[in-house]
Amino acid sequence: MGATSTKTPDEKPTVAIVGAGLTGLLTAHGLTQKGFNVVLFEREASLNARPRDWTIVIHWAMPMFLDLLPEEIRKNVPKGVCNPHLDSDELAESITAYSGDNGEKLFNNPMPGARRVSRQKLRGVMVEGLDIRWGKRLIGIDDDDAEEKVKIRFEDGETFEVDYVLGTDGPASKLRELLFPGDEAAARVRGSGFMIATCITKAGQCSRTVEIANMYVPDPEDKSTWTSWWVKIFAGTAAELPVKNQGQEALDYLKKTTPTLAEPFRSYIHSTPDGSLCYIDEMKYWASLPFDNRRGRVTLAGDAAHPMLVYRGQGFQHAVLDARNYVDALVKIRDEGEDREKVIAAYDVEMVERGHKAVNESVREAELSMRAESISSMLMARKGHGRPNMGLTDGAASPKGKSKSPTLPPPIASKSPSPLPQATTTSGGPGSPAGSPDAAAAAEESVGIEAATEHDLDDENEFDLSDGFDTNSASGSTSATSSIYAHTVEHGRRYQHFKNGRYPIPNDDAELNREDMKHAMLLEITDGELYYAPIGDNPQQILDIGTGTGIWAIDIGDRFPSARVRGIDISPVQPAWVPPNVDFLVDDCENDWLSRDVDFAHFRFMITVLKNKPLVLQNAFTALKPGGWIELQELSGEPLCDDGTMPDNDPVKYVYDLTETGFAKFGMNIKIPKILGPMLEEAGFTNIKCIVKKVPIGVWAKDKTQRLIGMYQKIAVLDFLPVMAGRPFDAAGLSPVEAQVTVAHARKALEDTSVHRYFNYYFWYAQKPTSGT
Repeated sequence: MGATSTKTPDEKPTVAIVGAGLTGLLTAHGLTQKGFNVVLFEREASLNARPRDWTIVIHWAMPMFLDLLPEEIRKNVPKGVCNPHLDSDELAESITAYSGDNGEKLFNNPMPGARRVSRQKLRGVMVEGLDIRWGKRLIGIDDDDAEEKVKIRFEDGETFEVDYVLGTDGPASKLRELLFPGDEAAARVRGSGFMIATCITKAGQCSRTVEIANMYVPDPEDKSTWTSWWVKIFAGTAAELPVKNQGQEALDYLKKTTPTLAEPFRSYIHSTPDGSLCYIDEMKYWASLPFDNRRGRVTLAGDAAHPMLVYRGQGFQHAVLDARNYVDALVKIRDEGEDREKVIAAYDVEMVERGHKAVNESVREAELSMRAESISSMLMARKGHGRPNMGLTDGAASPKGKSKSPTLPPPIASKSPSPLPQATTTSGGPGSPAGSPDAAAAAEESVGIEAATEHDLDDENEFDLSDGFDTNSASGSTSATSSIYAHTVEHGRRYQHFKNGRYPIPNDDAELNREDMKHAMLLEITDGELYYAPIGDNPQQILDIGTGTGIWAIDIGDRFPSARVRGIDISPVQPAWVPPNVDFLVDDCENDWLSRDVDFAHFRFMITVLKNKPLVLQNAFTALKPGGWIELQELSGEPLCDDGTMPDNDPVKYVYDLTETGFAKFGMNIKIPKILGPMLEEAGFTNIKCIVKKVPIGVWAKDKTQRLIGMYQKIAVLDFLPVMAGRPFDAAGLSPVEAQVTVAHARKALEDTSVHRYFNYYFWYAQKPTSGT
């Protein structure tokens, strides 16, 4: 393939994969086996340009992983295994966590068939037989709606025309940034507030490292040849680290800050010899969001699509699933003649939904791991390292694949003299509470790369988020009683028990993730504006009513650092790491508000669920100072259509009709956003304005930005369907079976892009009169 190339109908479709890590290599082998022409572009100058290594455990994805590899590569996979001489048994194929305080076992997670691999060694096996262009740093993508090709541009001036582009270029993906034109910042990873330290040493130089997880075992009979490693995770940020993040200074710091660990974990760290390879990094993540896939030509996989924290070692498993799904998608387009845009959009929707949820779960796992009292609530403790429910049986490589997946070749040599060490969990890291685990001594499998939590093991609602929650508000609320903190579980979802559970929408992690995604969608709808009200350049007090995850409050706090921003909600589900001018208060906005002389009161997706809307608007009026502003950003829950493509019996419209009936039983009106003007006037507000935005449901719009917004909205509806099948459908009189059938019909209907449904979003803003008016 030259600087530019064309393809006749008889030639193979060409796929450019940006990034030659494990995800890119695996996808390239899968596509090559299916007859595609594949070229990989890697920014590093050579395979070994970056010497740092880490280990990864392949477990539930192993059948898919092996199935994507050709036979000649598959037989060499044991060369990438950390200890290829080990006979696998129940002990070896499991992960055990221990308390760093007292050494007691916390939980054990069996992982049948799992293998721990060295990333570098496995990568060396998998580069064979592939066309890889080294030293190619991507800088741009050019495409034309009228053309079938997409052009990629590199820093060295070369350009290539290809049929498809897949980004597998890791957490700091350049390709991902290019898929957010004009808003590249939205695509960048963010710090998690959790540090991960890794140290690699020769076992022969350290008296205790023979007991730690092994990275390389060249000679099973000679332990002095082994290379071992340990991992420590603790709360903190890169900016707070008082030493260099690598080398001897980092190792000295880790030894100094772990004086109270139980044995043998303390010795694992303190017996590490000087000069060992040591690194400390802040773990970064990016919660997957819909992006502009250039009409199905460009998409993402692996860490480029969903960079996560390392908890539960799920990230590479999800990367393998991405690779398999992408190969299946391109085969479907080429061999079955299916529409490219629809097929890749379906790939993106599944991947974004799965990734968005898994990323947020991984951060939640980190937060739970930092408190001894919440460890039992971790998914690792409750659900283990198992696979998500993908509709696959054990051994199945894919739904349409072989009945039995290829198996890993046997160990290279005879049994190792000692079993594979178990992972451990320790405590006492800097910045973490006393008694909290820091996941040292190889507590997790992947170091800052290709690791995440499962997306379907989602009974997070089994625990109460109020446990150990300390709102960072300076004052308490008279309403913050035990009734506010109580939760109930119905339909497999967690609901707020406040006021006898009258609110029909859950407050579990699935719903909170959906709220964060809707925030990103609204920024697309409004061209990045957080509000429309003319509040001026120097507001001093801002309230966010029904703050949910606090994401809007955090963003507005960053925009106005001199303002005090308070988020109010009845659920204490907001993050602990926020700007210094932002706090959260557990309170009920239908009671008297504590705040006065407020410059700006913001509501989003709140007015529908309020029982006493006139009272809340009156509370806002009283809290605002003269001249202050109120803004309500609301969705009218009524699917609309302007061109007659949506029939009267449309399944999506039917779902919202049922929801309207169900919400009415709770005293709520899902269509009230379109008639808020008179209510604002009745409350005493003036200068009442309304901006209405049409938002497509799905990717049917011609405009690129509208297609992106439509994908967001479709995901939001898909995530909301199980909510509607809960309390609202109960109230509407549907049986559980009827509810599930109704939801299934709606899910299927949402895939039909020939139906041009849309919602109206209403942005109402109004002013409290100034003094004397």
